[in-house]
Amino acid sequence: MLKQDLLGAYVNPIWLADTQQALFKSLMQVLSRPGRLDNWAEWLENSPAYLAVLATLLDGEVSLADVSGLLTESNWPLLQAHKSAVEQANYILCDATKAPTFLPKLGTLSSPDFAATLILKVSSLDKMQGNIRLKLTGPGVNGETEICVSGIDQAWLDQRNEWCSAFPLGIDCILVDDTQILGLPRTTKVEILEVRDNGGLN
Repeated sequence: MLKQDLLGAYVNPIWLADTQQALFKSLMQVLSRPGRLDNWAEWLENSPAYLAVLATLLDGEVSLADVSGLLTESNWPLLQAHKSAVEQANYILCDATKAPTFLPKLGTLSSPDFAATLILKVSSLDKMQGNIRLKLTGPGVNGETEICVSGIDQAWLDQRNEWCSAFPLGIDCILVDDTQILGLPRTTKVEILEVRDNGGLN
């Protein structure tokens, strides 16, 4: 349901401060507890989850590369972020069905926080079903946990592990389907357990 902003205009909730505060808390939870899935359906109206992530995280001080052209021109003024070449961007938005063809910022030993955050649009996130089954271990995971992802080129997972192999260098990833989000910080070890051609539906 559209809500009114302070000027009385009707806007999508993802652009309102109270919604963004709630979504930011959710983002911090999924990044601190890898394997947790949060569902943002009640906040999204007709917006994709990746746009809500960007609306929550971005401001005029950061840069964004929309590698796959997922954003419309009307999104950019609301996001406020500067358009950037992918190699210099603070945030990178990608369609995960297409393999990566770039090297993001990995940070430096003295400033690991200068690394990029990747938002990867997948078709489905699920605890049980999906064409790639992953095992997650590391900080924030109680022992180990499994998650299934559909609509992602395996090259993303292989490349992500390579980019994060020299901690504290690396990238943080946020995976999104239509309504759910999953955090994969650079501290998480991601192991591919199974790849299923049928999407894991049988």
